[in-house]
Amino acid sequence: MEYQIFLLILVFAFIPRTILGLNVTTGKIVVDGTTKIAETDENFICFTLDIWPHDECSQPNLCVWDGHASMLNMDLSLPILNKAVQAFKTLRIRVGGTLQDRLIYNIGDGFKGNCNPFEAHKGLLFDFTEGCLYMERWDDLNNFFNNTGAIVTFGLNALLGKYNTKGIQWEGNWNYSNAEALIKYTVEKKYNINSWEFGNELAGPNSIGASVSASQYAKDLLKLRQIIDRLYKNSQQKPLIVAPGAFFDDKWYDELVTKTGSNVVSALTHHIYNMGAGDDPKLIYRFVNPTYLSQVSNTFRQLKNIIEKHAPWASAWVGEAGGAYHGGGLHISDTFINSFWYLDQLGMAASYNTKVYCRQTLVGGYYGVLRTKTFIPTPDYYGALLFHRLMGSSVLKVDNNVSSYLRTYAHCSRGRSGVTMLFINLSNTTEFTINIENHMNLSLHKSKPKHSSSKNVGTQREEYHLTPQNGLLRSSTVLLNGKALELTNEGEVPDLTPVYRDSNSSISIPNWSIAFIVIPDFVAIGCN
Repeated sequence: MEYQIFLLILVFAFIPRTILGLNVTTGKIVVDGTTKIAETDENFICFTLDIWPHDECSQPNLCVWDGHASMLNMDLSLPILNKAVQAFKTLRIRVGGTLQDRLIYNIGDGFKGNCNPFEAHKGLLFDFTEGCLYMERWDDLNNFFNNTGAIVTFGLNALLGKYNTKGIQWEGNWNYSNAEALIKYTVEKKYNINSWEFGNELAGPNSIGASVSASQYAKDLLKLRQIIDRLYKNSQQKPLIVAPGAFFDDKWYDELVTKTGSNVVSALTHHIYNMGAGDDPKLIYRFVNPTYLSQVSNTFRQLKNIIEKHAPWASAWVGEAGGAYHGGGLHISDTFINSFWYLDQLGMAASYNTKVYCRQTLVGGYYGVLRTKTFIPTPDYYGALLFHRLMGSSVLKVDNNVSSYLRTYAHCSRGRSGVTMLFINLSNTTEFTINIENHMNLSLHKSKPKHSSSKNVGTQREEYHLTPQNGLLRSSTVLLNGKALELTNEGEVPDLTPVYRDSNSSISIPNWSIAFIVIPDFVAIGCN
């Protein structure tokens, strides 16, 4: 017999009351467990390693990349760095950024011995000379990736061979010989690169510094496809090609997939900095504005439509997202309030069938999830780790009529039965109290003995409540269930321990807080 199973999180309709100056609002949220609406990659969470040298300064005496935060000079042997990556077991890392299209690889005819470190130089493309990746450093990076279990995307220089014609427009065929030499070296060394990304922010009118037409980009990608097919001919696994790593423009992306055709680009990557400039005095208010946070959903929707209609062989990735651009916001991007944007966007992106979401950055700028000089995790690091460990790849539909300030997402739980929900309370005046009930039929829960009550006595859910230290949104310390998350004396990531509650008891989502709720006894056939 066919029937529908709905997972219901019930709170009875909007009866606000005041406790200690806070409103307590109730309402009903419905999670449809009959089918998944989207699916992410098993390794959805991704961080970036950028290329900016230490003297990249947006203004005098403000060098947000100060220190050794570049993939070219970072100390890869640091235990604190290695342990932070290993905590994910399989963390995606995307290596690239603006200067990847100015990076020469010290290998191949005409290139070996002819590349030098980046130097700041006003008037040149991106205000820097060309830089160099030595093969010794490439070896070190790959040893780091192998030791930490990282899944790697590497961004190739797509401008080599091209020339500036007018404004920011660049033309000419791609000089692929240097990239081909790097890929050949990588294959010979048996380094495991999951995907090669072509170019960075070179697409259409939203380009940064240089723009390449979609037709030329497609032509260059076809050449890259030939190179990878040939060099990986005898390899057990062939890496993906992902592109264009740009700010989304529907006409440009549409033309690209039309002209490359099937089985060339496996993932269409786009970049998101929807919060504005890092030094904008209005920046902080956007993090608690649900209307503003929701605006970017149009980009996710448009790219999803292009893939469904014109490129069903491809998937959508967020290749780079830092919230605020220009290195992020000082005392914002590395504090608790940034998690409102970050975790909300993880949930939103997943609901539009985004497979991978790469956060700018692992280390570097104000938006690094590890602090640039100390490598101590920020609140966003712990939020990402919880998302990675708890939220499975199957996304479920949520109907939320409680409040736009209560952001709600539901996934099948990762690696176990049941459903995991993400709640984000953007309100500073309202607490949401939620009762979970088996509202429609007993099949919502695991089967019980014939004479047992409908309350599922003894079953428990896990709750992970994240709040800022001392209630300060710009706190750099996050509390998990009231306890500060700090590295151990040995530099180990602390245990992320939940509190346990009876599955039928109320859930409270305090003002200005985030919660992951794992409900193991909810049966959702869409998760099978």
